[in-house]
Amino acid sequence: MTRQQILMLEGPSLMCLEPSHYLQALFEVKKFAEILLHQQLWFFGKDIKPPNHNLIVNYGFKQIRPPKEISGSTYYTCKIGEIRIVLWGFGVYYGYGNNKAVYIERYNFYPQIIQDEPLCFPIWASSNLPKMKIPENSEEWEGSFRLISELFEWIARYEEWINWIMGSSYREACLKEWDQSIVSGDEMSWAWNKVANFFSKHLGFHEKSTEFIVPKSEVTKKLD
Repeated sequence: MTRQQILMLEGPSLMCLEPSHYLQALFEVKKFAEILLHQQLWFFGKDIKPPNHNLIVNYGFKQIRPPKEISGSTYYTCKIGEIRIVLWGFGVYYGYGNNKAVYIERYNFYPQIIQDEPLCFPIWASSNLPKMKIPENSEEWEGSFRLISELFEWIARYEEWINWIMGSSYREACLKEWDQSIVSGDEMSWAWNKVANFFSKHLGFHEKSTEFIVPKSEVTKKLD
């Protein structure tokens, strides 16, 4: 798939919500970002398998395996300052805590934020995640866009590190077993930076839009 490919949204399920700048922006990039995340999680799955070393662990993540008596999958978690990143086969969590965090499912690219119940680790299955919700107002959309942009910038840096450690041929070798490629292996960092910049450029829309609203008091003065 080329860089010039037009990104289209198929069957948005959130049209029942009040339209917003953020929602429309999400619709523009949703399909591409969803497929790219699907490919990235496949890559993460390959990165734990090189002989004699787990690349994700080498990058600084802690591997958490489920006990034998519990049905679930291994996940990886890392703290970078105040930021926590959690990688599952079914999704990604990124944030600074329950009031400033976002979760994105592997096959459904909508930002989800925690409502009331905090994350309680360990979590080995999606059914163990607390109840979450789609952003409902401009403040929540703004926060989600900011976190998504940060997350994607981090993934871009990870892909740069992978190419530095393993060489550019490594990702291409990973793609030989993948029949759903959306970008080539050496374009992964470029693609994630591109999507991160897309979300970043839509930040501050709510604040900017209010700059052009004349206060009611000023309107009243002009009518007097």
